[in-house]
Amino acid sequence: MPARGGDNIQVDKQKHLLAGLALSILAGLLFCPLIGLATAAVVGAFKEIVWDWLLKKGAPELLDFLATVAGGVIGYALLKLI
Repeated sequence: MPARGGDNIQVDKQKHLLAGLALSILAGLLFCPLIGLATAAVVGAFKEIVWDWLLKKGAPELLDFLATVAGGVIGYALLKLI
């Protein structure tokens, strides 16, 4: 079923969480889990500040950044477990 109304907000946060997770795992496997977490946080901040705010390509939101970092934290935790 297609998302409608307020459902779009949830889908957006899920995309941010998954992006943070993917960035964290990729960079964490290439370097170390902490670098993976830092990569997710930096890319999330860059996206919100540069892409959304400065370039006006989207709407900058603190919750988007936090969702990206949350994905990074999950990736960090998973990498520390293995």
